[in-house]
Amino acid sequence: MFARPSLPRPPNPAHTSIAAFTLRAFLFPLLLLIGVAVAVVLGVQQNARSAELVSAAQMRLTLIQAVARDVSDLETGQRGFVITGQAAYLEPYRRGEEALARHLRELGTLSNTDPQRQSLERIRTLIGRWQEQAAKPEIAARRSSLEGAVLLVSDGTGKRILDEVRRVLDEMQTRENARLRAALTSSTAVLRAVQFFTVSGLLLSVTLLVLAALRTARTLTRTTSELREGARRIAAGEYGARLAVTPLRELNELSTQFHRMAEAVQQRERALEDTTRALKASNEDLARSNRELEQFAYVASHDLQEPLRTIGSYTELLARRYQGQLDERADQYIAFTISATQRLKNLIQDLLAYSRVRQTHRTFQEVDTAALVREIVQDLQTKLEQSGGKVDVCSLPVLWGSAELLRHVFLNLLTNAIKFHAEGRPPHVRVWAERRPGEWAFHVQDNGIGIESQYFERIFGVFQRLHGMDTYSGSGIGLAVARTAVQRHGGEMTLQSTPGQGSTFTFTIPDPQESSQR
Repeated sequence: MFARPSLPRPPNPAHTSIAAFTLRAFLFPLLLLIGVAVAVVLGVQQNARSAELVSAAQMRLTLIQAVARDVSDLETGQRGFVITGQAAYLEPYRRGEEALARHLRELGTLSNTDPQRQSLERIRTLIGRWQEQAAKPEIAARRSSLEGAVLLVSDGTGKRILDEVRRVLDEMQTRENARLRAALTSSTAVLRAVQFFTVSGLLLSVTLLVLAALRTARTLTRTTSELREGARRIAAGEYGARLAVTPLRELNELSTQFHRMAEAVQQRERALEDTTRALKASNEDLARSNRELEQFAYVASHDLQEPLRTIGSYTELLARRYQGQLDERADQYIAFTISATQRLKNLIQDLLAYSRVRQTHRTFQEVDTAALVREIVQDLQTKLEQSGGKVDVCSLPVLWGSAELLRHVFLNLLTNAIKFHAEGRPPHVRVWAERRPGEWAFHVQDNGIGIESQYFERIFGVFQRLHGMDTYSGSGIGLAVARTAVQRHGGEMTLQSTPGQGSTFTFTIPDPQESSQR
């Protein structure tokens, strides 16, 4: 008997689900990737701010250089007028004055530190002082005389003021260059840091992801292999086999279901074994009863023939010797006895044929069914002449079977086809065969009285008759013999019929030669 499987313990709440196990394995690499992404975003933002600082510093440097050019234009225009006295030299002076005012406003807008704003205010003050103390007095003096203008220029006030303006501009440019270098250095450092963290983080993340995937795959592979091996043992009948406990909750639950299934299968197999034993015993009893019944029928039929022949012989002897010498009633009794004796003789012969068909061993050989049917038709020639019937035999095959059994089949089908013909309509029987996959199908068709569909199965039973003895003779065993002979070949017999029009009996005989060729 099978061992009763032991059910596993309920799943431990501490066991991890597959989802949690997988997420936990990939959590740190995912967090690291998120950190790398955040670092990249922050680095890009910081680089953008550095880029803004660089752009602003470059714009301020450009404006400082523009202011320096404007101061040079003022000085050049003013000196040119003083030297030549031509009014055309005052035009560059006025353009430089306007450009200087505009550039100082733009520079003031971009200045964002106190030193820048103080230097810018210092330049405005110095330019204003130069205008009041040097440029305008010298221009006015030159309009009067060259000597007065030269006297003012030689004082050197204007030069000292503009030199101070250039010194302040140089300081501003120096500070802006320092800020520009600092912004560029910061941007470069940020880019390098972002590059380093991105590459390092990605490499580390990929490494951790690969390790996590390998660990997860190894755990799942090992666990499923253990479950598969346990399931294989259970499937092989080792219902007591216990599946390994795994760290994964779902697989432990699957193990529990496997053990419950094993217990259910074991219980069903026990029940099936009990049922099989009971069925086997019943089949043995049934087979023994059938053998005893067949033996009894054979022996009884065989033993009854001798006394039956004696009764028939003496009854016929009485009829020949004393017919007409006794009264009419005695002659009638003798006729009844002879008729009953003949019917009983036919019945015993049919029983013996049925018993032989059921007991015949499967010793098959090649059978020419066309020749066999022609012999049977020749044997039935007297009945055909009496009924005015005919039998059309089409091309029939040579097959592997029992000639004796097939003779019973064709003889009973043809005899019935001739016997059960319609009143006033001579019997017309047609026999043909058709090949089907792995078998031959034979058809025996008549134009007789037909059979109602409700009797299709009944007529194949032993001693089953649909008509009285006074209408159609016979024992009711012929079709049972024919179907049994077909079944001994491994085939089946079926019937199609229409009352008043005729019947077609179809039976199949397997063709082992064709099956082997395939």
